[in-house]
Amino acid sequence: MTDNIYAVIGERIKKLRKVRGLSQEKLAERAGIDRSHMGFIEQGRRQPTITTLHKLAKTLNISLEELFRDL
Repeated sequence: MTDNIYAVIGERIKKLRKVRGLSQEKLAERAGIDRSHMGFIEQGRRQPTITTLHKLAKTLNISLEELFRDL
């Protein structure tokens, strides 16, 4: 397991966002969260709630299980 699980989750979200051609602003808007908060999540500088992660996963069309896989 990694020392900073939030950094790993943030990187996964960033990668998925880019694959889907979304900006941070667009993903944040669609997920109903603040853009600056989105940036901090991707950098591993925030500890998002399970509710926020669920919103992001749903917006990215993945399950929470996929987001947490192999952590």
